[in-house]
Amino acid sequence: MDYSLSDEPWTDRYIQIDGVETHYIEAGTGEPVVLVHGGGMGSCGAVNYGDVMEPMSAHYRVIAPDLAGFGETPGRCPEDYPAEAQGDFLIEFLKTLNEPVHLGGNSHGGWLVQYVAHEAPELVRRMIIINSLNGCMPIPPAPEGYQYIYHEEGHAHKEPTLEDVRENLMEFYSDTGLVTDERVELFYEMSARNHKFAEKRSAAVTSTIGDANENLSYRGDHISEHADELSLPVLLTWSRENRGATPEDAMPLFNRIDNVEMHIFSGAKHHVQAEYPHAWTNVVQRFLERD
Repeated sequence: MDYSLSDEPWTDRYIQIDGVETHYIEAGTGEPVVLVHGGGMGSCGAVNYGDVMEPMSAHYRVIAPDLAGFGETPGRCPEDYPAEAQGDFLIEFLKTLNEPVHLGGNSHGGWLVQYVAHEAPELVRRMIIINSLNGCMPIPPAPEGYQYIYHEEGHAHKEPTLEDVRENLMEFYSDTGLVTDERVELFYEMSARNHKFAEKRSAAVTSTIGDANENLSYRGDHISEHADELSLPVLLTWSRENRGATPEDAMPLFNRIDNVEMHIFSGAKHHVQAEYPHAWTNVVQRFLERD
């Protein structure tokens, strides 16, 4: 990593979406690339993509929004809880850009970008799915599945502290040098800001494995079951050591898509784009610019 997150190589912007003052970060010029964060309590545009804003913005107009209830965008209750509602909110955001975009999603964002590609294909040119369990498979049965739902063995969403955030990030990254004071403070600020909303959302839609999988369904099946309907080019970027879906777990999704390629990084965990910002950017750039 070449800079501290405190350098902020982006501009903070706000726009009204469905009456919600929606925050996003933006850098660069050119073809728009919109990057969608995951579903964790501290997830947001800056947390998931702050590291790649600088290298990506050398080639593209890069935009990373905070969806309702994440980052600096307030959440409403309960209309912003379901995954489909998050996807509809993202569609409304994309419409404000007035042109099709390249669309990427990390973790739960991998579910959301597929939802957009199915519901509003005219808005998406190419798609990138990054280390996404929710986007490639249902939540596994118990006991493994408990770690992914609102459960004492999983996402119980206790009140965040700086000490707990630092400890969690030390396990979150392969490169523990990324766990700087600035990164810890950013994760903590976003987690503390959205703690109550995340607690209510998780209790409402992921209190059981069955509820969680219903939330991730699309037209009656898990959204990955519809991947053969995608006609746009798709790139999967994965970490060999990803916490959640492994590269092997992603292969059924890979095999359902006609126009697809996959790149697997070693020595990285869930935020591969943060651990390898320049290498990840190079892989994405080659994908976006190939014929």
